[in-house]
Amino acid sequence: MATRKSSRGFGVEVEIILTLALVLIGLGWMVGQKPFMLDPHSDDVALASPPEGDPGADVLVVLPTVPEAQSFEQLSTDQAWLTTVERELGPVRVVESSQLTRSVMDPCAWVIIPRNAASMLDPTQTQFVRNWVQDGGTVILEQPEGPWRGLIGQTLSRARARETRRITSFDGALTRGEVRADILEMPFQTTLIPYNPPQLARGRDYQVLLEVDGQPGIVTLHIGRGRLLLLLFDFGRSAVRTMQGVPEPDFSVLPQIDPDAAHPSTADLIASESLRSSHIPFVDLLERNILYLADTHRPVGRLWHYPATRRGAVLIGHGEAGYGAAAGYMTDWEHSEDRRSTLFAVAQSLTPEALARMGRLSIDVGLHWAPEDHPVVPHRSWGLRSFRPLRRPMSVLGQLDALNHDLIPYGPLMVSRSVDGVWSDGYFDAFRTLEAGGLLLDASYGPPPARLSGETEYFGYVFGTGLPFRPLDRNGDRFTIQEIPVSIDASSSGYSLSRVRQLIVDSSESYHTTLATNWRPDMMADRPSFDAIEGWQRTFVLAESQELWVSTYTEYADFLARRNASHVESTFSREERRLTIELRLVGPTGASRPEDEDEASALAQHTPGVAFPTRFEGRPVERLIVDNVSTPLSVLSLTGDRVLHILEMPPGEHRVQVIYGSPVDSGTIE
Repeated sequence: MATRKSSRGFGVEVEIILTLALVLIGLGWMVGQKPFMLDPHSDDVALASPPEGDPGADVLVVLPTVPEAQSFEQLSTDQAWLTTVERELGPVRVVESSQLTRSVMDPCAWVIIPRNAASMLDPTQTQFVRNWVQDGGTVILEQPEGPWRGLIGQTLSRARARETRRITSFDGALTRGEVRADILEMPFQTTLIPYNPPQLARGRDYQVLLEVDGQPGIVTLHIGRGRLLLLLFDFGRSAVRTMQGVPEPDFSVLPQIDPDAAHPSTADLIASESLRSSHIPFVDLLERNILYLADTHRPVGRLWHYPATRRGAVLIGHGEAGYGAAAGYMTDWEHSEDRRSTLFAVAQSLTPEALARMGRLSIDVGLHWAPEDHPVVPHRSWGLRSFRPLRRPMSVLGQLDALNHDLIPYGPLMVSRSVDGVWSDGYFDAFRTLEAGGLLLDASYGPPPARLSGETEYFGYVFGTGLPFRPLDRNGDRFTIQEIPVSIDASSSGYSLSRVRQLIVDSSESYHTTLATNWRPDMMADRPSFDAIEGWQRTFVLAESQELWVSTYTEYADFLARRNASHVESTFSREERRLTIELRLVGPTGASRPEDEDEASALAQHTPGVAFPTRFEGRPVERLIVDNVSTPLSVLSLTGDRVLHILEMPPGEHRVQVIYGSPVDSGTIE
């Protein structure tokens, strides 16, 4: 007998199906509202590589071979001297300490032997150095341990080194007036070794040029026809601590300004409380004046920091921070006023169409990057149309790739900045990631936004410099990417229009720095300030009135690359008092020599100027010969400290001859 299916059983099945459908719909809605989050892909990283150097440069830096540091105290800072020479002079040649010989030193104007390299030279090599100085050479020697007693009159030992507090005098500085006084305000965190040579007399055998805590810090010894500058403090350590910042002993970086933050910020690395509101670029002034001391015995030519004779630079930047298309009001105003800036954009925050419009308007775009758990970090998602149940936060390099893709045919990106100055938990990690991305310039270092720092004021040169620097890796080598700390940030609690004016005027008249700026498009919503709006709009005219170069971050990075590719080499005849500077200047077009005067003048505005000392042994420049043509001295500009002349030059190869007056009879010079 056939059985009949129960109508009750059929109803139960329908109820189950409907229940399952409702559950699935509910789950779908929930997943749509809060998709499943996948872990981000790990970024590739690139380590810093050993320096190559320029074999024809005037200045030789001797470098050690060191193991990777296991703590911040062990980090070798010798390569900070490469940054110093490159920033102040231009190209630099290098040699490993084991390869230092007399023949390597002979073609050089100066030899710099940093702290760790000095301890690795053997007695034969130190005798090479002594003989070279006696024959007229100029050496800068930093805290030398080892067999140096015969040259400096005392055996130095780091066991006797002590922590420093401040520079108490710099009577030997060529810089005068207020700028010299500025150096004495520097927070000076390094070590000093006492110098009391038993058989040498102060004032007769050696002179003290700089004192630290009332003790000799830099002394000069005249040996034969040459000169030795002995640094008794660890300059490299001081420069790295100030510019790159101070992590924990194990290289970790901890949130300190906002202990509850998911990530630290670059402001957590600031080396000293006194730097939080500093209008003085301490590292720049100290390194510049140390090198001036070598000029007094053997002058050299320099590549100027900026195009032509510009007295400094202002980089106009806007951190978009996920504000989206609304950020365009700033770039639109600038375009209407024929001004240019860099918009640091978060990947996927602006549509490809909006980015293409910016490209057509020649608006510069940089990457505004964020860690994977930051509120504005972009995501990749998977699904169907608006239903995308799977999401993965983009890594930093993923953000770079996505923004580069959306920028096509414009780009590729060369510059970056982190959102809110957030940083990695490891001292080197962010730099290694950015290095792998092929970026040239990063501007993450700087003051924190006011909402993180509260009422604590931050402004100015919080990392002690207004020039870009190449940070060190754990192995003591330098990254290719350069860091330019932001000195004007309208989102910081220390921002004011009066301070913007002060930084701009001081850069022009005294310091010759690069003022990296950040005016966020959301500042009127986040921290309403008409003072900030006025400061942004008036900075263009104010900077130009002070002969500063108003530039974008990418344009500045491109200029740094051209300056790095240029070459300067000089010879000096003491008898003729003639400094001859051979130049190869790389301009924006790569042309070897402009076709006419108008083209030369236009290209010179984007080509590094040439600088050289205004005096030698107290006598000023008497004659100037450029490419075998006698040139009036009226074409020369003067730095704010009155120590250097600056000469505008077009790209190409040139010879500049600078003839200083004779203290006896200037008429004898032809």
